Amino acid sequence: MQKKNKAFTLIELILYLSLVSVLVIGVTSFFSIIKDTSIKEKSISTVEEEGAFSADILSQKIREARNVCIPTTSGTSGQTLMLDMDTNCNSHTANRVRFALDGSGILQITEGAGSPVNLTDDRVLLSSLIFVKAEDPLGGSPSINYTFIMQAKSYSGTSEYYYSKTFSGGGTLRE
Repeated sequence: MQKKNKAFTLIELILYLSLVSVLVIGVTSFFSIIKDTSIKEKSISTVEEEGAFSADILSQKIREARNVCIPTTSGTSGQTLMLDMDTNCNSHTANRVRFALDGSGILQITEGAGSPVNLTDDRVLLSSLIFVKAEDPLGGSPSINYTFIMQAKSYSGTSEYYYSKTFSGGGTLRE
């Protein structure tokens, strides 16, 4: 009686290992694509949400203001906007609103004599912030136009996906 050996041959073992390797490479590639897509979508949505929120707050405060303290003259531009909710920029600071960038690209608002509050968070970088004052030639209220570029910061210190968008808007002060 002959005994049958039930072990794998070398060729069968190599065949099985190559099939498993192909499957592992395929699954790894699939998860890598999903991760990259997730980072891309997260970057885009963060920039869109933070930019829209900042633009809405800027436009709202401009429309609520009665006077522009900085920039002081029509046609001038700057990186700081100071609005007065009363009619006089020489009054006390309790009714003032100031928008400016901090040193790390975060947009801040300061209301009255309070401390600055971040409007954007550390997931985005805001740059090229410009405010332009324009007077109404018919003697009406001045208007303020603004432009800024917002870009997503890379996650985990690498630049997996770069996304930036330019936002612009403005408003006319109330009378």
